[in-house]
Amino acid sequence: MEDGGGPGTVVRMTGNDVQEPRRRGLPRLLAATGPLALSPLDWTLDAIAEAGYDGAELLLAHNPETRDPDRVLTLAERAGLEIPVVHGPYMVLLRNVLGQNYREKTQRSLEIVRAVGAGLLVAHAPFRFEPGGRRWAVEEASDEAAAHGVTFGMENLFPFGGRNFSAVVTPDELTAFPSVVFDTSHFAVAGVDLFDAWATLADRVVHLHVSDNFGNGRDSHAPIGEGVLPLDRFLAMIGASGWSGTITLEVDCRAFLDSRERLVAFLAEERVKATTLLAGGHSDERLTAATSS
Repeated sequence: MEDGGGPGTVVRMTGNDVQEPRRRGLPRLLAATGPLALSPLDWTLDAIAEAGYDGAELLLAHNPETRDPDRVLTLAERAGLEIPVVHGPYMVLLRNVLGQNYREKTQRSLEIVRAVGAGLLVAHAPFRFEPGGRRWAVEEASDEAAAHGVTFGMENLFPFGGRNFSAVVTPDELTAFPSVVFDTSHFAVAGVDLFDAWATLADRVVHLHVSDNFGNGRDSHAPIGEGVLPLDRFLAMIGASGWSGTITLEVDCRAFLDSRERLVAFLAEERVKATTLLAGGHSDERLTAATSS
């Protein structure tokens, strides 16, 4: 393995051998609990910590522990992690978590965010058939969040079956919100160029969800370097720009759930890939070949 950290450096990883490149001045990296939402929260946070992360993005999910601030803080402290970002329960599978009314669900989420000491709530927009929720999200949600000392960050979604059920898919639709969560895989499904989206939204983006995408029209949340997105160039641009937000690696972990050792190694490798690309390097030999051809 070659030493990592400088622009143009190649970091090659084999097995559990993971080299940590320099991170000075780069955005903070978090791991998402969402892809591990069916696992016990203590197990999930311990695995994230063992993979070398110092923080996690907590999904408020069916597991009641995720919605119990005291329990979250106890488990996070045991793992040596901070919880700077919380993702609200807006996915279809979480439709009944914290209620079905968009405003009430968000307000209850904001209370949990404040209680765990996080600074950002990641929100999805109401569906297009919920105009009352959309008006509240655009006109009042940010102010209510600020009253809690929290930022309300709107995340871009994507078409499903060729239809935009979400009220916020395109960069132009995101400009209705002062704080934006930029999801790379979601933009891929929507057919939006990452660099065009960044040019439109850079002054509003407070948080990034980073994963690759297989280019098959689905939200694949693929490992970095295994899809069609130019994450090497995109993350290098983010790292060089001095952008000071946070980044969550939101990657599909299902192939590694049979072994804690394999899961930790996978999460650690994704962390190193992202850090290396933010520093202007290449994450592995395959990415190096792709970017030099």
